[in-house]
Amino acid sequence: MMQTVNIVNIGELLPHRPPFIMVDRLTACQGYFASTEMFITEDNIFCRNGFFSEAGMMENMAQTCAARLGYKSLAGGMPVKLGIIGAVRDFYVFFLPVPGDKLVTEIQIEHEVFNAILLSARILCNGKTAATSYMKLFLTDIDSQPHEEQQ
Repeated sequence: MMQTVNIVNIGELLPHRPPFIMVDRLTACQGYFASTEMFITEDNIFCRNGFFSEAGMMENMAQTCAARLGYKSLAGGMPVKLGIIGAVRDFYVFFLPVPGDKLVTEIQIEHEVFNAILLSARILCNGKTAATSYMKLFLTDIDSQPHEEQQ
């Protein structure tokens, strides 16, 4: 059974800070699977000429994995760690989403060995596959900085 996730502030799970947060909500996290949602806004740093860029889609995939890792870290009483993209292969973009679109991103961890994570990812937009990829991510031993409180 898929575990639904109720996290109010996605920033708790990610080491990223605005304006570089590319997921709005972790929607599911079970075993080696995770999914997120993101609404594309016109002021997104990866929007150019009315489209959400390929680089933004790649970052959205990586941050979906980061949200999964952050969720599992917090559930285990551990700090959220920084990660880096080590390699990307078979990155296919079928179309570019536009502001106002909702992305649903799904990742499946294929292998997790020490600090290396190999995953497959798919971005859905309006029920159609917008992009797919395989990524290799590396988890560092560096703790994410705590978020400053909004005043």
